[in-house]
Amino acid sequence: MAAFICARMYDKPPYQVCVSHENGMWIGVCDALGLVTEAESYEGLMERAWEIAPELAAANYLSDSPDSIRLSFMQIQSASHRVAL
Repeated sequence: MAAFICARMYDKPPYQVCVSHENGMWIGVCDALGLVTEAESYEGLMERAWEIAPELAAANYLSDSPDSIRLSFMQIQSASHRVAL
């Protein structure tokens, strides 16, 4: 039964938030949600994305329940501009 509940809870794939670091700022973009935000730290970026994602999902008729939203943060960097977390 627990496996069924877990499977139902995560039946939709997470929204992918692509994260990059440019000019000292962390930038997060998720086209599916219409999300674009930035922060001075990676943690701040994740916090900001979680603040606005439920509102954007509701505004775009993607979800009627904030608890059903899942985000996956994917960091993009090049070898010459790599940043340690």
